[in-house]
Amino acid sequence: MLAPVTTPSSDDPPVRPLHTGVVVWLVVAAVVVAAVSARVWGPRGGCTILCLTLVALGVARALGPEPGLPGVAVRSRTFDVAGYLVLAALLGGLAWTTGNLAG
Repeated sequence: MLAPVTTPSSDDPPVRPLHTGVVVWLVVAAVVVAAVSARVWGPRGGCTILCLTLVALGVARALGPEPGLPGVAVRSRTFDVAGYLVLAALLGGLAWTTGNLAG
């Protein structure tokens, strides 16, 4: 015998992903790695790590299911992806066209 089909009611709590903070902690870890690499290899290395992190966030937001990853999905998908990728391009461009600021 098959179970009856039920539809969620408005009284049901919203379904949330199990590990909502994992992505946020990965971004925090990337920022720490970027800070350490900036200290070890110079500002260009740290900016490159931040640039790659922004590209990864843009790709994850573009390809991930809706409503998006917690902490990554802030606005609409188009705005988030464009924002992450434009910031990555600007940061990467500045990192590779300017001289070594630590000098």
